Amino acid sequence: MDVFGGAPRVLGYPRPVLVKCGTDAVLKCQIGGDPQPDVIWERKNESILPDGRYRITQDGKVYSLYISGVTMEDAGQYICRANNNIGETYAAASLKVEEEPQELQQTQPAPPPPQQNEVKPRFLIKPLSLRVDRGEDAAFSCKLSGDPLPQVVWEKDGKQLNDIYESSHYHVGQQDGGWFQLKIFRTRAPDGGVYMCKAVNKYGEAMTGAVLLVEPIPEQREGSKTNEGKHAKFRCYVTGKPKPEIVWKKDGENIVPGRRFLIFEDREGYYTLKVLYCKQQDTGLYICAASNALGNTLSAVQLSVKGPPVRFKRALLDAEVRERDVAVLECEVPEESISTAWYLEDQKLQPGNKYNMEQKGTRRRLTIQNVGADDDGVYLCEMPDGGKTIAELAVKGTIVKKLPRRLEVMEGENAAFFVEVEQDDMDICWFKDGLQLQETHQTIIKSFGKTHILVFVDTSYQDSGTITFMAGRSITNSKLRVKTARHCPPICPVSVQMNTDSLNGAILSWSASPNLQNSTKSVYVLERQEVGSQEWQRCLTTETATSAEVLGDSVPCEGDYRFRICCVNKYGRSGHVEFPKVVHLAPGPKIKTPLKNAVVTEGEDAVFSIELSANLIGTWFLNSQQLQDSGRFSITQSKNQHTLRIQQVPNVYDGAEITFIATGVRDSATLQIKAFEDKFLPMSDMDTKKTIEVGNPIVLYCEVSHPTANVQWFKDGQELHVEEGLNIQSDGNMRRIVIQSAEYFHSGVYTCKSNNDILTFNVNIEAPPVSFKEITQEERQKSAMELDPVVLTCELSRPDEPANWFKDGVAVLQSDNITIQSEGTMKRLIIRSAALPDAGTYTCQAGDQTMSFTVNIKVTIVDPKDDIHMEHYVSEEVVLNCELSRSNGEAHWFKDGLKLQESENVRLSAEGPYRRVIILCASKRDSGEYVCDTGGDSIFFQLIITGNWNNLFLIIEFVKTSSISEKLVLSCEISKADAEVCWFCDGMEVEENDNLKLEDEGMYRRLVIPCATIDDSAEYVCETADDSVTFWVKVEGSIAESFAGELVVLELEVSRDNAEVCWMKDGVKLEESNNITITENGLIRKLTIHFPTLKDSGIYTCNAIDDTIDFKVKITEAPVKILNKDQIKSEHKVALHDDVVLECELSTANGVVNWYKNGSPIEENERFCFEEEGAFRTLVILCAELQDSGEYILDAKDDSISFHVTVKVPRVVEFLTELHNTTVMESEDATFKCVVSPDDVQLVWLMDGEPIKPSDRFHIEHNSLCHTLIIRKVQLLDSSRITAEAEGIISKASLKVQEAQVLFTKRMEAVMAEEFGEAVLETEVSLESGEVQWMRQGVVIQPGPRHKLTQNGCKRILTITNLSLSDRGTYRCETLHDRTQVKLNVERKWPRIVIRKGLMDIETFERETASFEVELSHIDVEGVWQKDGLRVKPNNNWRVSCNGRVHGLTLSNLTLEDTGSIVFSAEGLRTTARLVVKETPVTIIKKLSDVRFEEESAVILECEMSRPNVDVRWLKNGLELKSSKTLRIYSMGRKRCLQILECSIGDSGLYTCEIGDLSTSCKLEVYEHELEIITGLEDLWIKEDQNAVFMCELSMEDMPGEWYKNGSRIRPTSTIKTRTEGTKHFLLICNVKPEDSGEIKFVSKQVESVASLEVEELPVSIVRPLRDRTALEKHRVILECTVSSTNCDATWYKGDQELESTEHMEIIQEGCYHKLVIHQVALEDEGTYSIEVGEHISTAKLMVEGEYLVNSTADYIYQCLLHANSIGQMIKSIL
Repeated sequence: MDVFGGAPRVLGYPRPVLVKCGTDAVLKCQIGGDPQPDVIWERKNESILPDGRYRITQDGKVYSLYISGVTMEDAGQYICRANNNIGETYAAASLKVEEEPQELQQTQPAPPPPQQNEVKPRFLIKPLSLRVDRGEDAAFSCKLSGDPLPQVVWEKDGKQLNDIYESSHYHVGQQDGGWFQLKIFRTRAPDGGVYMCKAVNKYGEAMTGAVLLVEPIPEQREGSKTNEGKHAKFRCYVTGKPKPEIVWKKDGENIVPGRRFLIFEDREGYYTLKVLYCKQQDTGLYICAASNALGNTLSAVQLSVKGPPVRFKRALLDAEVRERDVAVLECEVPEESISTAWYLEDQKLQPGNKYNMEQKGTRRRLTIQNVGADDDGVYLCEMPDGGKTIAELAVKGTIVKKLPRRLEVMEGENAAFFVEVEQDDMDICWFKDGLQLQETHQTIIKSFGKTHILVFVDTSYQDSGTITFMAGRSITNSKLRVKTARHCPPICPVSVQMNTDSLNGAILSWSASPNLQNSTKSVYVLERQEVGSQEWQRCLTTETATSAEVLGDSVPCEGDYRFRICCVNKYGRSGHVEFPKVVHLAPGPKIKTPLKNAVVTEGEDAVFSIELSANLIGTWFLNSQQLQDSGRFSITQSKNQHTLRIQQVPNVYDGAEITFIATGVRDSATLQIKAFEDKFLPMSDMDTKKTIEVGNPIVLYCEVSHPTANVQWFKDGQELHVEEGLNIQSDGNMRRIVIQSAEYFHSGVYTCKSNNDILTFNVNIEAPPVSFKEITQEERQKSAMELDPVVLTCELSRPDEPANWFKDGVAVLQSDNITIQSEGTMKRLIIRSAALPDAGTYTCQAGDQTMSFTVNIKVTIVDPKDDIHMEHYVSEEVVLNCELSRSNGEAHWFKDGLKLQESENVRLSAEGPYRRVIILCASKRDSGEYVCDTGGDSIFFQLIITGNWNNLFLIIEFVKTSSISEKLVLSCEISKADAEVCWFCDGMEVEENDNLKLEDEGMYRRLVIPCATIDDSAEYVCETADDSVTFWVKVEGSIAESFAGELVVLELEVSRDNAEVCWMKDGVKLEESNNITITENGLIRKLTIHFPTLKDSGIYTCNAIDDTIDFKVKITEAPVKILNKDQIKSEHKVALHDDVVLECELSTANGVVNWYKNGSPIEENERFCFEEEGAFRTLVILCAELQDSGEYILDAKDDSISFHVTVKVPRVVEFLTELHNTTVMESEDATFKCVVSPDDVQLVWLMDGEPIKPSDRFHIEHNSLCHTLIIRKVQLLDSSRITAEAEGIISKASLKVQEAQVLFTKRMEAVMAEEFGEAVLETEVSLESGEVQWMRQGVVIQPGPRHKLTQNGCKRILTITNLSLSDRGTYRCETLHDRTQVKLNVERKWPRIVIRKGLMDIETFERETASFEVELSHIDVEGVWQKDGLRVKPNNNWRVSCNGRVHGLTLSNLTLEDTGSIVFSAEGLRTTARLVVKETPVTIIKKLSDVRFEEESAVILECEMSRPNVDVRWLKNGLELKSSKTLRIYSMGRKRCLQILECSIGDSGLYTCEIGDLSTSCKLEVYEHELEIITGLEDLWIKEDQNAVFMCELSMEDMPGEWYKNGSRIRPTSTIKTRTEGTKHFLLICNVKPEDSGEIKFVSKQVESVASLEVEELPVSIVRPLRDRTALEKHRVILECTVSSTNCDATWYKGDQELESTEHMEIIQEGCYHKLVIHQVALEDEGTYSIEVGEHISTAKLMVEGEYLVNSTADYIYQCLLHANSIGQMIKSIL
């Protein structure tokens, strides 16, 4: 709980964040509150939604806003707002965005190297001081810069943290981006102080600090209470370094561990004291004291042990016996009839050879025979009401320290047992489940003198059992239980790398985590994702490999791919690690639909088809012979689909191999020719299994393989022939039999036989399906009143179809109230008298058809039966009453058609079935028609209100006497509430004023005088239009009021001078004193009180013997006033987090004041402080927050003053983004931008200190926080210092203008010219004054006879005259900043060049050499070689030569990809040839090898060929495999792979990869998962009639399992349920009985888990005792008793004599009922009978009456009155 209240509060304010443009930003805010507040982020008063670039997360109390790819517009202020149902708060965060540094031009000089002071450590964000509650975590964070990154050391109060804290109390962390963090867990008071963060690198150091305040939480310690016999547990968490020593004390005495006091440290690090079976003497103060070398501390708690309501008269006493002796424990209960139960700790003891339990009167005794070491412990004797008495039995013998009764350890931990015996070198043995243990590597048995140790190392679930230690004849036992350990998923791989040097592939490598556990098998899962897609696809699974090669053939389509990897075991999956690069992969051509083997009949057409992934040209081969499109062979291609059709195949093609070959693709299939056979074509089950309705035709048909095949038809073995109504048809390949009209005898098995085949048809003739006759929806909605009959009727299509009725899914049976009728096709269900439970959905089911009815039972009105007419007078109470047919019925009241609502005068009530309207005071407007409506019934009430009273007063007149200053009230009651009255005083009508009030309340009229005076004595009259009443008022006495400390004088005048008077106060005579003076002056008598106090208030009496007069003196405190109110400042406006002081001065120093805010009292706390100094009163508000704004009032009882406080967020003006230096070229625009917060800031632009005014050249823009200055077409003179000033805050930047560059604005195009002609080369530059130079082959062209250089404006022209072939080439024009070039082609004028010898086609093999030659008519002609449209560039394998007129191209080391077109071109001439490169024969380099995998693993079979473009076939056990969802066949370069994604046992077999005549094979063995038990069964001890639940968790889902009890399989029943949820299997036994105790076992395949179920039998009790009976002689009488359990023994007694079953007396037990039946009862059977059940006895008296002649009931009653002892016995005898 938040100690500052439930309102949200900021625990850690957001830090300003500075990021670069384009990076990600994170804003964090720590907020607490109870209940947990709702937190939203805002910017510019708009909420930020978590989508797009924004992401909002929560980690405990830290709320974060993530902004990805920040821009300059994202800079500004962000608000984190939190609210709950108690309050609201917010915090502001600033985000600053820096622009990316602009790239400098090539002409700029390189920046100077950074100085050393730029790489010193510097705190970008400093840690903030914190204030946390004790027990909360505290975290300091800071951000540092420096190169290299500095080392950080944290200190507290000048000391290293590891010197004062243990390592588990704090954590020092580092994150990317220079963030460092110190986190302190579960803060304590000593953790408060100053924390210093010191950052050091080789260039310097930096230091900063923050303060941690740990606020104490007021502890409300409550004592621990428990009942006697229960356990008490105390836990104390203590930390310290060095580790403290713990001592537990009770009432100042050290606690020694023993049988009932356990002291240990639990798994969570708590020091624990457990007090077992508490006694009342255990009540006291328990202290946990901790100390180490640096100090000590303690914690205390009070334990109260409450005794039972019924106590033992004598409690058990502790006992000590020797081993093998007899131990006796004895106690005494309050009453003899109280039963008891004995326990050894939590085990209930049963009487037997070991334990003897005796009851003698009120004494209870337990005798333990042959006491052993395990009998040592705590014994309890318990009464039925829970009262216990406790004793400890100490057994002295050979075994000094015995084994614990049970020991529980986690799986994988060690289980250790220690036993101490009384002598050294004794013969001892250890046993487990009766088998002697021997020492092994997992079972350690050691002895050290008297101490003997047994340790089970690395325990597993199978180690659970009973451990026995034997020393001589002494034995001690312990139950060991091993709990299944919680396993964790693996750790992700590390050191991931990607090598993309290979073409169209990548090599991925990784390493296993050093912390990865090897005890559980783990596999690596590699996944890929195409860039731009969101889906990850698994591409590889391996157990041991740490690298994988990914080729283009492994991806479905070309694209950029990224990869990630994770580690998986049976307990879960690690996080993913993504590889650092992206690789471009492209798949090669693939076979989408492969060739399939064809089996055809001789003479038919054989069709082979293959579909590729790309549009390629392919070739078909038949037994290695290339096929051409011809009459027999039809070859077609449709896009990627290639088809070969062989027309009318001859038998010679039987076994032929059909092969298809394309670039990188090859596939084969076989052709099998079979001889002609008479076969039936396969048919579906729908065609061979016919179900036909009577009267419909029967058509059985089949198709034979040859149209001339003969068939025969049979039915049930008898051949069928054509007859009337049966027709046999033959049409081409179709064979039919048609039966015109089906009858029932047509059902049977029909067979069609040919020479070589047989086809069977099953025909079943059935009646048409039943259906319901349609009924409207309105008829199926039945509504009826309660007790009315309901009839549901439906009609079937057939009368012989039975129908069943259901209500809400439960079958409806005929009963007294329900009748089910069936008349032909009509089916009815009749509810004779409808009741509320009869409402629901009724369904009539006939066959597969159903019809539903909805029955709604409406509430009826029972009373009144008829409408009611009622008349009442005004102001009377009116009650309208209505009784419904049921208590929970709903009724609504209406008046004059409008629903009636409750008001002050109208009450609506519902009590049981009654619904009432109560009008408390009726008026005429209440007249009308009232209706009570239940939805199905209604009743009307006609109510008439009449008024016949006069406006008469109930009180006529009376005299009123009052004392002075008392309150005077004159009251009267009139008959009409709305009547007007007038009040008169002494005949004058009175008017209201401050001292006289007139009140009107219903029929009462009052005149009230708050403070009566003597002048108020008068005659008062209250008058109406019809009546009046008179009051005579007399006010007596005098009153004196004064403030404390002011002079009080009581003065009166007597009738004569010598009259003596006596002054008295409250009946006590007054005497003169320092404070009281009594004086006489003539007729004046005076009493003066000089310094009155509050005690001087009272009645003062002056007694003059014949007359007296009273003075009422009232002394009050002087009013507290506020001084100088007009000079006090009432309006206070402060900034956020400033202090507020509200002060005023009172008139008295002891005045009491109260402070209020907005009308609510202010309580003093750490922020609101009340100060008093003399008469000054001050309210100080520390660190004001926004919610502190409001009206504050100081109330001084008699005066008050208000203050108005306004808390505002200080206006913070800051540059979120500063101006940046800008360098532009001359004539360009210069832009300066800055981001300033807030958006309404007044910003001024200055150039060299002079303000800039907007103009054509200077353009100023303002968009929200962003301010922009644009200087258009800058000049060299504009180089200056630009300043942006925002309300005193400035940002500066420099503007540098560089001279403009001369650039080419028009590029030149190639120029064609003839030999001896002229060529003009022309271009344009950006400046008219720009200078250029022309160059050719790096030589500057100078003006000359043939070269002319001219310019025209921006144009630059080079003219070349008298061209020659040597002028051909590339000409370049350059400026200082740019260049352009043009190609000049000079054609020979005459004669023309011709090709004398062209290119020739060449066909060769891989790795050979091909040479091409061309002969031209001229020499020195430049030629170009091209291959597939690309110009040939000479390299090691491609050589270009020219020898005079002969041009040559030589290609060596050819590959298949070199196939293509070769083109030579020169001077517009062109010659072409085709180069065809064939592939060399393929070989297998790496063969398949045998492998073995676990089921559901991914399996990859891989072999390698001599070249990559080879087509292979995969076979399993001789059958060809194709790719599917679970099977992938793919290629990676020269590797051919078969991948089974999740293998199963059925995937085991022989796998073969075939390449033409070559093949390689391997065996794949798949073995089953090893089934394990994750969570085993646990022993269960429960009481009778409770539910027992057993759960066993397996390592795999959907595994079958069986449950057994004591070796017998458990079958589900109404009380035994089994179910499975994933890996968990449950067994539920409801309402267990003692006979359900036994061994419960769960078995699944080869694993099993066993636990024991022990059911504690409930003590039997008598539920219904015997009752006294009176019987007639020779009649039968039955004495009956009901007990709580069926399996208990009962004994009947008559008096003290035990009864047995005879012919005369029969003893019967029927479940819980026990009966004693006395046949032909006789007089001697009279007496007292009792039944004893366990410890309970019930008694009854039997009285036998002799026979009398009873003529009538009256005679019989008379006889009973004569003999019966009481009227009750008479009534029983009549019954």
